[in-house]
Amino acid sequence: MIFLKVVFFVLAVIFSLLFAYFNLSSVEVSFFKWKYQLPIFLLVFISFVVGFVFSYLTTGIKLFEWRRYGERLRKGLKSLWTGYPDKARGEFAKLLDGEEVVPLYMDAMNRLGREVSLYLQKYSQGIVETEIAKKLLRKETDRAKDLLEKALGKNWNNLTARRLLVGIYFVSGEGKKALDLQRKVVSDAEKPLREKENKVLSSLLAEIEGAEAIEELRKLPLTVSSACVLLSEEEEKSRKKVAGRIFEENIHNEVILSLIQKGALTPEVVREVEENREKVESIVLFLLYSEVGMYERLESLREELPENLKSVADKLSSDKDECYKNLISLLKLFECSNCGKEYYSYSPLCVNCFEWNTLKLKEGAGYVD
Repeated sequence: MIFLKVVFFVLAVIFSLLFAYFNLSSVEVSFFKWKYQLPIFLLVFISFVVGFVFSYLTTGIKLFEWRRYGERLRKGLKSLWTGYPDKARGEFAKLLDGEEVVPLYMDAMNRLGREVSLYLQKYSQGIVETEIAKKLLRKETDRAKDLLEKALGKNWNNLTARRLLVGIYFVSGEGKKALDLQRKVVSDAEKPLREKENKVLSSLLAEIEGAEAIEELRKLPLTVSSACVLLSEEEEKSRKKVAGRIFEENIHNEVILSLIQKGALTPEVVREVEENREKVESIVLFLLYSEVGMYERLESLREELPENLKSVADKLSSDKDECYKNLISLLKLFECSNCGKEYYSYSPLCVNCFEWNTLKLKEGAGYVD
């Protein structure tokens, strides 16, 4: 590489000398009353230098500003991630004209336990409103909804705001709005995320339109919510196919529990459970056998159960219905794999972190509180 640079430099010098030799003749340059005789090669050289200096000054100043911006951002990030939020706040505060930096500034302020005060009209991308809305989702849903709608009014391409707003519409009972917005999210999502967004759409359709959306649900990825709807189809062959798919997708425990709580178990599901008994958690088997009255199966399952459920299994023989209802009401069966929030019944949306399709069978769900 150095050799090539030396060769290039030597060639450039030779070219310059040759150019000067062939352009020794002078030309008159006039400016108002001043007149000068200059060699052509010198005039070209001066023009080149002036143009270079002008472009260097104009771009150099901008480059210096960006370097300083980048250095402050680097220092702020380093301080924030290494436990010095006050230093980070100081660096980020100098960069607040860039809306993209505001969430980092808010993070630093929150770590310091300080109130964040920002003039929202100053920003045009909707990033600030979205970040504030994230922190209000659980406490002030209406305020978060208002902020997210304003964020989208400023910048419709803000997919984060749209995703959060879908969840708010869902919990607020505005199902049609949630569906319409999620369809737009799917169409605009990046290709690697489209499968995840289609799963959200699938769960939304199942929860909002139910059996009316069966035709569309067949074309979408299978989720716990959509499986429960598809298992209600009239055609036995279709139900059997879906019952097999829930094991392939590894959502069988959640689907079975959800069906039990809905009182919607089908013979196809029970048969599929019997064929794949080793894949089903003992608490799920316990509740399924209790639900359908297969009490003789409980005895073979007894040794796999926690101690407190063994006693419940014994009581089922004397007062089946009452004992079973009491048990269901006490068990926290589900847990969000994203934030750890526990639930008694299944929901496609965790209302604690607003993530979709994250509820799983809780580890230790067989233990009564």
